Amino acid sequence: MTSTPAARAPRADARRNRQRVLDAASVVFAEHGTKATLNDVARHAGVGVGTVYRKFPDKDALLDELFAHKIDSLLQLAGRAASLQDAGEAFRELLLGLMEIRATDRGLDSILAGPGRGDRFTHELAQEFLPAVDGLVARAIRAGALRADFQAQEVCLLAHMVGKVADITRGGDPDAWRRYAQLIVDGTRPSPAPLAPPSLSFQEVAAALGRDL
Repeated sequence: MTSTPAARAPRADARRNRQRVLDAASVVFAEHGTKATLNDVARHAGVGVGTVYRKFPDKDALLDELFAHKIDSLLQLAGRAASLQDAGEAFRELLLGLMEIRATDRGLDSILAGPGRGDRFTHELAQEFLPAVDGLVARAIRAGALRADFQAQEVCLLAHMVGKVADITRGGDPDAWRRYAQLIVDGTRPSPAPLAPPSLSFQEVAAALGRDL
């Protein structure tokens, strides 16, 4: 029997409600961290808390879904950067974009600190995001737009540094981090002075970030 538009409507409504909950959760957890409740998410989404619980049985289930979305946002950022013709601009788009994600999302560290998510994040970075960054870094170095001793995994630490600036200045000037982000980006331009000590490996970067979550 062919389903009618009326019969299909509840499924469409359910999809829209699910997306409303996810959009609201992204905003609420970014602004308040994971101490925010599902009631907070429901209020922001304009739905009853029962709707939230029907989609996500508990906060961890919702955070797991947001985790997947955050991985996608990193891959989309790398894709947008790779589409730029100018190699230096492509690298700066990636680095500034990564810094902005870390600086403006207060819930990111808490989400990654959830059970098993840190290891999954490291795996996703190593398998998909880091190779894309590697290509952008190599391209920028070849074009003479990036210092020759820069390593792809260093974008993670630089973004984390800017995120810490955002954390301690948010109460006074929520945009203060942008100045320091630009200072760091400018510091990646080619220089005859070598950096010391050598870069941490990806495994060392991942371990250091894991200890700080």
